[in-house]
Amino acid sequence: MPVLLGLVIIVSVVFWIMRKRAAAKARKISQNVNELQRPISLGLPDTETPLQRVRDPRLAAVILMIQLIRTGSPVTAAERTKIMELMEHPLEIKNISGMFQKAWAYTEPRRPFSLAADELQPLLRKCLSDDECTELLSMLRQVAGAYSEPSELQAEAIVRLKRRLLGSNGLRVVS
Repeated sequence: MPVLLGLVIIVSVVFWIMRKRAAAKARKISQNVNELQRPISLGLPDTETPLQRVRDPRLAAVILMIQLIRTGSPVTAAERTKIMELMEHPLEIKNISGMFQKAWAYTEPRRPFSLAADELQPLLRKCLSDDECTELLSMLRQVAGAYSEPSELQAEAIVRLKRRLLGSNGLRVVS
């Protein structure tokens, strides 16, 4: 009789442990199913791109200067020197090399300039005056012509940015 009682207790303990494990496994499966049933976010309107997260207009200017010349061919020494000169004056950036590397990370080879400019345009419109916008456009022209004459594509991209920042007649459009 004591052997039978001991056997019943051992079987009960084993049954209880197995039941706890099964319940834990069922909770985990249920949790996984609930996660799968949540609506999937496409991330289109809610998320910002890295360029849209830029908050420094000077960084945005350097990004645009680099993206304008980053056409897939290597950036020439003349173009790089011109950008660094513009970073020193008129942008008055203290850590020129660090800012250049940071801006370089935001650019992509062969990416159309206008795509980058469109993402940075709200920041530029908010932070820059008309004179500063004109100065930015002048810097972009200087960078485009640093190695050779600006290409037709570069010239058109700068004109498009000018229209977006200042309007077609050079006056800021209030939206």
